[in-house]
Amino acid sequence: MKNWFYAAAFLLASLPLHAQQGPAELVSAERGFARAAGQTSTKQAFLANMADSAIMFANGRPELARPAWQKRPEQPDAPKLIWGPAFASLSSSADLGYTTGPWLIEQADGKRVAYGQFFTLWGRQAEGGWKFLLDVGVSHPAPAAPEPPTDVATRSLPKARLPKTSRAQLLGLDQQLSAAIAARGTGAGYAAWLSPQARVLRETMPPLTTPVAVAAQVAAESGRRFTAQGGRLARAQDLGYSYGTYLGTQNPADQGGYVHVWQQEAGRWRLVAEVLSPTTTAKP
Repeated sequence: MKNWFYAAAFLLASLPLHAQQGPAELVSAERGFARAAGQTSTKQAFLANMADSAIMFANGRPELARPAWQKRPEQPDAPKLIWGPAFASLSSSADLGYTTGPWLIEQADGKRVAYGQFFTLWGRQAEGGWKFLLDVGVSHPAPAAPEPPTDVATRSLPKARLPKTSRAQLLGLDQQLSAAIAARGTGAGYAAWLSPQARVLRETMPPLTTPVAVAAQVAAESGRRFTAQGGRLARAQDLGYSYGTYLGTQNPADQGGYVHVWQQEAGRWRLVAEVLSPTTTAKP
């Protein structure tokens, strides 16, 4: 079951689409990708819709998605992945956005054997279409309503004149978050950076999407140090993401990969999404 999740949870990207504008463009693109994956194969659809520099996570470690997927064999009889967006957000420059929502795996006999949440970052390409830049997911027990929602919540960031942020400054936000956690503890450290709109994904848990749920979860966790490896900013300087690895400062066994999405709010960067992809120890 776990192997299916790791093979499937990254099957989330976008197809070129020009007919719609705003976050609805991302929603339609992803739904179109899901249909295309069913018509071809997981491998073909995935390779066709990723950016050359796209990142995925393997056992909690960021890696280039294209060479990893090129090595995977075709699996025509593999269980079917079903997914759909529940939320989509787009920068005001409409060149960077993300989607998140539920996925499930269904066997040929109709039995559903795995569930989770995906998180995909999309970048607009020179020709106007979309490719995914990074894809990560978590698994959790069967939810009460496993089907992808028909209604999708969306957010389009308003246009504003914002000070320029360099890529180095963007990646430095993870260091500042780590320092705040070390100095104040996880609850207060995160609180200094979290957006009230923050969404958090954790392995084995349903998505956390309210300020109360997010605050309670991070306050219950031990400290972590984040080390950024890459990221990107929207042209409008209102949305950006970073990714890398984390290590527990109190529990070294707590380690893996992470994705942070940063959003400009009231003149400063706030953490609007966090996904942790933990490293798992192989069983003998």
